[in-house]
Amino acid sequence: MPLAAQSRGAVASDPVDGFESAGELLRKCRENSSFGRSYCFAYLAATADAARSYREWLGGGDPCLPRDLTLGQLADVFEAHLVANPSLTSAQAASVVVSALQEKFPCAVVTMAPPTGAGS
Repeated sequence: MPLAAQSRGAVASDPVDGFESAGELLRKCRENSSFGRSYCFAYLAATADAARSYREWLGGGDPCLPRDLTLGQLADVFEAHLVANPSLTSAQAASVVVSALQEKFPCAVVTMAPPTGAGS
């Protein structure tokens, strides 16, 4: 089931085909090596940029990321989400990253007021 069809913040815990599992990405994010941290930041940045571009270019989707979001904050959001949801470690990393961002930075719900004076 596509991420958009699932409830906000929920990602299937079953393994998903992809290049990286969430657990492997978390391991790289926690590495004390320049390769691991660089890989982590590049993956997170690419996923966040894809989510942002989907929202801005196609006019839809979630999350609403703040313009001043740093790579360190992005890594913190991902790690906190995975620590709070350990069943997601075998899920596809990109789906878990987007889920974490949706939960942390949801878009404001816009409600429209009924037109005034219509039919009066």
